[in-house]
Amino acid sequence: MGIGDSRTPAVHRGARILDAVSSGAATTPAALMGLLGLPKSSIADLLTTLEDVGFLTRRPDGTLHTGSRLAELSDPESLVHRLFRACATPELDGHTLSLVRLFGDQILVVDVHPGTLPLPLTPRPGQRADAAECAGAAAILSALTVADAAESVATAAEHLGLTADAVARCLALRHRRQRKIYESRSSSVGRQLACAVPNTRYALTLHVPDRWPEPAIAKAARALSAAVRDY
Repeated sequence: MGIGDSRTPAVHRGARILDAVSSGAATTPAALMGLLGLPKSSIADLLTTLEDVGFLTRRPDGTLHTGSRLAELSDPESLVHRLFRACATPELDGHTLSLVRLFGDQILVVDVHPGTLPLPLTPRPGQRADAAECAGAAAILSALTVADAAESVATAAEHLGLTADAVARCLALRHRRQRKIYESRSSSVGRQLACAVPNTRYALTLHVPDRWPEPAIAKAARALSAAVRDY
């Protein structure tokens, strides 16, 4: 169903704008016009409403970002805030952290605590990546039972058009024995360490800087594990 076919076009268009801004696909009115094919007046009206209710915010440079009200609705238990607060330790200082969840055979970045250390690819909220390249996928799947892991992947399989082989490859990332820390290395998203967040279907990911000393990485991994345990 396209934008023009929706029975509630304003709601549908607003949802498309939120998706575009949160994923980084379009963060200016002009970019949204090009992406959604809507006139300038329609984009302006929708943005005004979304900003008024706190779903979007506009920075001084004119770029659009998700607002605090959207974060409150998507994280009613303040999970993100509590996790990132638990990561405020010397061992994790300067590191980029992300909270991720599984979406079919992809990892979806829910929120990001940006660091100052250089990375091959800086994550952003709404970003997706192949589950096989992300430590968070193994962490999430391994924390679930076999049946729950299968259900978790299957939920989005039809939406993504996944084949049975693709589903099986994703489920193969699950470890029979749980670990405190899961690790992945990828040329596209870099090196990652991840821990499953207990009693959720999320994982907390540490994005490892290039050429970072192994002893420092080991200390950061222990601090990451403690954060998800104590948050």
